[in-house]
Amino acid sequence: MLDAERFLLETEPFKDLNKEEIRRLAHNLMVEVFKKGELLFEEGSKPLEFLYLLRSGAVVLKRQGMDIEYLHEGESFGYVSLMTSEPPTSTAMALEDSVVFLINKKLFNDLLSRYEGFREYFTRKLTKRLVSIRRKPVSSVDRRMEIRLEDMNLKAPVVLDGSLYVSDAIKELVLKDLTHVLVKLPQGFGMLTERDILKKVLAKGLSPQEVRLEEVATFPLIYLEGDKTLYDAMLLMARHGIRKLVVFKEGKPSGVLEDRDIIAYESRNAVLLIKEIDRAKSVEELGYLYSLVKEHILELVFEGTDPERLGEYISELNDRFMKRAVFLTLLRLGEEPLVPFSIMVLGSEGRKEQSLKTDQDNALMYADYPMLDFEPREYFERFSKEYVRVLLEVGFPPCPGNVMVSNPFWRRSIEEWKREVARWIEKPEPENMLNVAIFFDFRNVFGDQSLTEDLWQIIRKLIEKNKGFIPFLAVDAVRFSPPIGFFRDFVVEKTGEHKGEIDIKKGGIFPITQGVRAIALEHGIGSRNTFERVRELEKLGVFTKEYARDLEEAYRFLLSLRFKFQAQKMKEGKEPDNYINPNHLSKTEKGMLKDVFKLIKDFQGYLYERYRLRYFE
Repeated sequence: MLDAERFLLETEPFKDLNKEEIRRLAHNLMVEVFKKGELLFEEGSKPLEFLYLLRSGAVVLKRQGMDIEYLHEGESFGYVSLMTSEPPTSTAMALEDSVVFLINKKLFNDLLSRYEGFREYFTRKLTKRLVSIRRKPVSSVDRRMEIRLEDMNLKAPVVLDGSLYVSDAIKELVLKDLTHVLVKLPQGFGMLTERDILKKVLAKGLSPQEVRLEEVATFPLIYLEGDKTLYDAMLLMARHGIRKLVVFKEGKPSGVLEDRDIIAYESRNAVLLIKEIDRAKSVEELGYLYSLVKEHILELVFEGTDPERLGEYISELNDRFMKRAVFLTLLRLGEEPLVPFSIMVLGSEGRKEQSLKTDQDNALMYADYPMLDFEPREYFERFSKEYVRVLLEVGFPPCPGNVMVSNPFWRRSIEEWKREVARWIEKPEPENMLNVAIFFDFRNVFGDQSLTEDLWQIIRKLIEKNKGFIPFLAVDAVRFSPPIGFFRDFVVEKTGEHKGEIDIKKGGIFPITQGVRAIALEHGIGSRNTFERVRELEKLGVFTKEYARDLEEAYRFLLSLRFKFQAQKMKEGKEPDNYINPNHLSKTEKGMLKDVFKLIKDFQGYLYERYRLRYFE
């Protein structure tokens, strides 16, 4: 049981026990292996007889079918049932093949009674868990009862005086793309909707220029104060059969809750969110949905969502926002293009590996047909400036490097793009390779996908003819060494804003994405996603099954750490970045990160040998 002894010596709270006690504990524990998907124990079953300590693998705790906690190597669970003698409050399921140490109840209680630090550790965890159980919403009703209307970021209402005419309201509805306005009356506030105008004015043959708002506004309003909950609002709307509810604050209307706001706020999956995004009629609506999505994504990070799936999910939602932004841009311009075009996303968005640090990395390509009365170059210049402006209003930050369609360098005809990428590949100079690093994960997000497919085929053929180009790509992957020293200590920033932190992108994520991309392009693999590229390379026999798995899991771990630290910074009101503080990692996480950096160093060594990169130094 030497492995068990070593493991306990490095794991809280067992590491605080003396060596003799750890040796006794190691010889008395049981070892069990659970296959992926196998249950360790079930919610509501008989009280547990063992403390579970995860030696390797991963376990999820579920309550009423909802994931509540993800457990990794070195974490213990089942203590709530042991310490309370009550049935377990959750179900434990292996997310992958897992090895678990089981410590029997008698031995666990003996340690609790004899070691104060051991007892305090599990007492704190028990208290935290019980508070969590009491507070955790376990149903959609509970969740709605915790959301106050004043916290829902509702749009401020447009209020018109009752003495104005219906024609004035129509102008506001059209100008601001609204479905209703509030009307100020002597006795309070009323509401006028599009439906009211149809039924009460036009259907009766009345003139909108002659009917005053006070004559047709619905009064009295059905409303709630902002400190009421979403649950209260939904009950009231259902009771009165209405789709809009006015929210008041300090005696004045502060917003209007619509049924679509509820759908958007309640959405917890891509299908519903995408539906709302695709229906947005204004930049303001799109911006509102974008703010909701950001909150939702933070929840997913804190719930421990798999980073591969989370990156795909964020990218899919971003795609939808960008597609809808095209529609709104065309509305503003009042003119559609007469030639096929493609808006492309680049970098991590192109790979569908988006993090919480987003900006506008995009490019544009169009077919340049000779046409009368239509100049594509001039049109797409106007389109691109307006498109970037729409994205900024929605909430997408600008690209610090100006890699945006508004920059003429990233906006070209298909023939110009073909000539440009050919120049990059045939002359792999530093500036050209920088552009390659930015552009070569491009994919179509809106428009004619055949344009991007055509360009991709050109690139593949050019690379086949210029095999010497691939080593220049691989150089990017070895430019930065993992931030770990000779004695396996972390090499952190010594000064400045990020003192004591590590740039996990530069020293970890970047070497993997760039190195894998170089090998994938060498073998003509069309996938942009890093996980997919690794799997394709395994199928081709370039990577062994074990090496591909290690590379995937290393990349997954790095992404999960980046998500974790970015989410925490956003929660604290800070801008997310690519830095993490190793002092804020558990001992297990520190050990895993050191192992990952060691693997990356080995991967860089593999690239050095494969492409003879010593000749490029």
